[in-house]
Amino acid sequence: MNKENLEKLFNEDLGSSYFPWLAEIYFKEGDYDRAKEVCNIGLFLNPHNNDGKFILAQVAIIEDDSKTAINLLKEIVATDDLYINAMKMLVMVYQNSGTNKASMIKVVHQILDLIPGDEFASKILKKSLSKKKPIKRKTKAKRIIKKRVVAQSATKALNPKEKKKNPSKSEIHIDPKMATLTFVDILIKQKQYEKANNVLNLIKKKKTISQNSIKVRIKKIVEGLQEK
Repeated sequence: MNKENLEKLFNEDLGSSYFPWLAEIYFKEGDYDRAKEVCNIGLFLNPHNNDGKFILAQVAIIEDDSKTAINLLKEIVATDDLYINAMKMLVMVYQNSGTNKASMIKVVHQILDLIPGDEFASKILKKSLSKKKPIKRKTKAKRIIKKRVVAQSATKALNPKEKKKNPSKSEIHIDPKMATLTFVDILIKQKQYEKANNVLNLIKKKKTISQNSIKVRIKKIVEGLQEK
């Protein structure tokens, strides 16, 4: 499916499980902001999609936000113990930060349990046990990780019917910057009334938004919920 078809599909159904495909295309093109926007919207409506979280984690690494990347990758690994790409990415982020060595080694062993003799995991484990070579400067390690992220595509097949084994309780919430009346109108049009109400609650905090405009949307949401 090409970019144009995916964009059309996404605009017609923001909660489509195909949103990681579109986000991945934007990511490969270097349009990280748009990739992040698609993932935030997709995960708001489909919070357990690990492929979307994986792409969002890659964007976080590009933005030097290791904390967000680690949290996203940990969520993926916790709900899908076969997601090798997420495990390897998590190890690289741990290695770059120079902290949480115990957690890093634990993930390395998870990889080796799934793929005995894996070259990547074996090298990390050997290096961590030898302690002979000094740790490279963080800035240089960051550049290496960024190059790997940009070069790496999400090789795991993006399956629209993703299994939901032990779904994570923590959901990805929409960026407040994306809480707009236009987004509310789209959700109402798609009969996503509960989601529309959640976004509207964020909009209410903005003093610049007309109260009459908010009341009009509230009325539509209430009417929609009553029709269900």
